[in-house]
Amino acid sequence: MLQALRKSKLFLIGFSICGILSIVAILGYSIAPDNSSNANRIVQEWKNLPPGTCKLYIEAASQTKSTHVSAWQIWLTGNPNPIKIKPIGEGDKHHSADNRNPTTSNIQSIRFWLGTDQFGRDVLSRMIIGSRVSLTIGFIAMISSLLLGVFIGLISGYYGGRTDKFLSWLIAVFWSVPTLLIAMGLSLFLPKGLYQVMVATALSTWVEVARVVRGQTLQFKEREFIMAAKINGFSSWRIMLIHILPNTKGSLTVLATTNFAAAILLEAGLGFLGLGVSPPTPTWGMMVKENMGYLVLDNAYMALIPGFAIMLLVMGFNLMSMGLRDLMDTKSN
Repeated sequence: MLQALRKSKLFLIGFSICGILSIVAILGYSIAPDNSSNANRIVQEWKNLPPGTCKLYIEAASQTKSTHVSAWQIWLTGNPNPIKIKPIGEGDKHHSADNRNPTTSNIQSIRFWLGTDQFGRDVLSRMIIGSRVSLTIGFIAMISSLLLGVFIGLISGYYGGRTDKFLSWLIAVFWSVPTLLIAMGLSLFLPKGLYQVMVATALSTWVEVARVVRGQTLQFKEREFIMAAKINGFSSWRIMLIHILPNTKGSLTVLATTNFAAAILLEAGLGFLGLGVSPPTPTWGMMVKENMGYLVLDNAYMALIPGFAIMLLVMGFNLMSMGLRDLMDTKSN
């Protein structure tokens, strides 16, 4: 299996893209130039700076008493006591250096590799933290959709009868409604936040899993090894989980990568519509929405950067899915 995956160019390209972005997301605040919570350090003097701009500043002492923050907390949620920045211009450099007071430190410089937004926040830092949000939502939604879809698909396909009719009707109802519309409806009733988006995306991506598992369960339950298990007195749950479910792992692996991409795209869509994670938490979809007005101006890159990131991540998972699907088709032939 591993040797076959190494030979699949589609899988390797997709895996490389997703792997690099996953490493960036895992490191998160550790590598973000702005490691404040949600990368939300606002400096109005630095708003709408073009990429590559370098600025000077001095560190001003905070008026509030800072608390000890562990490296673990900074990695997980960012620094709740970020450095207070006082921007200075080139003309202020000599004056500030010769007239330091106990509340300021030496003059330092910072470079904004992707520029700043309309609030003076570092775009690169928000892109890094946004990747963590997107991948976290995609991973939780993928796991949840697999668990729910596998459960409903196994029950529906194995028991048949009225149970199958009801669950098939439920699958058909969810299948007939666009996933974005389902997520929008759920987001209106659930409390707004990260968990709301996770639930909405999970409940919108389980249908395909349930359909595939149900179809394969209908096929496998008529096989000789399932009949033998029933004759030996094995329970229905043991037959479903031990004998039927492992035989669906190939299809589930492909669906997992596909659902991961679908969840990320769905989260971006909700963020673009203003139904996603609440500000100031950065998400790529919300960043596209916030900078839509710049598409007709010279700052069009403000909306294109997060849009390109969404496209790249979704493409990576789709390439992985295509590579896995080709491998499964080869093994079945």
